[in-house]
Amino acid sequence: MKKSLFFMVFAILIFSACSSQPKYTDGKASQKVQGNALTLGLDREDFEKTAEDMIQSLLSDPAFANLNSSNRKVIAIGKIINDTPQRIDTDKLTSKITIALRKSGKFILTTAVAAGGAKDSLSHDVRDLRDNEEFNQNSIAKKGTLLAPNFSLSGKIRQDTVKLYNGKIQTEYFFHLILTDLTSGLAFWEDEKTIDKTGKSKSVTW
Repeated sequence: MKKSLFFMVFAILIFSACSSQPKYTDGKASQKVQGNALTLGLDREDFEKTAEDMIQSLLSDPAFANLNSSNRKVIAIGKIINDTPQRIDTDKLTSKITIALRKSGKFILTTAVAAGGAKDSLSHDVRDLRDNEEFNQNSIAKKGTLLAPNFSLSGKIRQDTVKLYNGKIQTEYFFHLILTDLTSGLAFWEDEKTIDKTGKSKSVTW
């Protein structure tokens, strides 16, 4: 009797834990479940999946079909706005994208120019060594050697949270990225990917 009661309680606890686990959904009224989610917040899997989708979208765009290693374009990282209550390291998204773009042979990343300042300031710092007698001046980069970017990659991560009729909440994440031609100011590519998660109202997303 005690053993049966133990297994019954154990089964209820397991069922309760499973039912409270956040789920990926299709974001529609049907709330079709697409799998278990680790958290209602954004996790590594979300960034990896979004980055992969964005990479495929950008590289398959007709605007870049003729690019190769001989005419590849230089990309700078623009402003990536975090419009969520979470503390997000946007490099989780952009670094995976820029690595894939560089490996494609169509693009290369500059770290000398970026929104908010150079990602690596040494390309500028070494030029401050000009006229410093302690350094061989022939080993210091000459004027006019830095390459300006052709494109900037910018975007926004937005979060919307809505309460559902059954008391649960649905958290919607929108990843919007845009690649801008810095000569013309025209957007040559942009895309948006959405992630929908549903869970109990007591769950948190940070």
